[in-house]
Amino acid sequence: MSQKRSIAIAVVAFAAVAAAFAAPVVVVFVDGSAQVLSGSTWKKLDFDDKFDSSSSVKLGAGAVLELQAQNGSTVAIAAPGNYVVDMLFKPKAETSALASVAGKLEKLAKGGPADQTVAGVRGSEAVVAKGTMWAGGTVEADEAAKEAFEAARAGSHAKAYGLYMEAFGLYVDASDPTGAARAAYSASLSAIASGSGAKGLAALRSASPEDAGALRGSYALALATLSARYGAGADAKALLEKAMAGGWFDDPAALADAKSLLSGL
Repeated sequence: MSQKRSIAIAVVAFAAVAAAFAAPVVVVFVDGSAQVLSGSTWKKLDFDDKFDSSSSVKLGAGAVLELQAQNGSTVAIAAPGNYVVDMLFKPKAETSALASVAGKLEKLAKGGPADQTVAGVRGSEAVVAKGTMWAGGTVEADEAAKEAFEAARAGSHAKAYGLYMEAFGLYVDASDPTGAARAAYSASLSAIASGSGAKGLAALRSASPEDAGALRGSYALALATLSARYGAGADAKALLEKAMAGGWFDDPAALADAKSLLSGL
């Protein structure tokens, strides 16, 4: 067998092995600048785009990307940089502090027992916060927020997320930053309850915890938790340090969770 023929066979065999391990992934959520390397050029990613898991993706500052594999598993990333998708799907261990605080946030989002403190806000207090958030702003924004609250209470979390984000936009248009921040916070809880922390993080990033009034501590803790979970640990650390220095955590349990989370960053 000639040397050229041997090389050709080896190249074909390598390509076959690579194809066997590569699998298509689909974009289930994207917010901000996210691109995939297609040949020698970067292509903007959009919802439902499909590409090989062997591909590289690039995120800009503030972007969030969530991908789903053929087996149904999902992965999200929220820090700027270049990533090989296959590497993103490899299991990664979370610190015990992050896993604990994230677990409390998920309980809050799904409606834990009213007498149990989760993520620094008791369940009953969280309901009151969401139930009274539309006290100001335009009538249209108030109605959207009220409809979102009813959907969340009925367990229709995906619908509630969409309605809360609609209310968020209406509060922004009405120049009501407090209403917008509280709508964004509630949208994040509904997104988490529906199974997408990436959507929850994007919702929280759309506003500022400083505008959330009495919810600013809970908002900051949720934002820091999701940021850390999806790769933006530096953002989480800076936010927690700012929140603790500013005395945002009125609840001792929230402060303890913030300190615990910060210690692992």
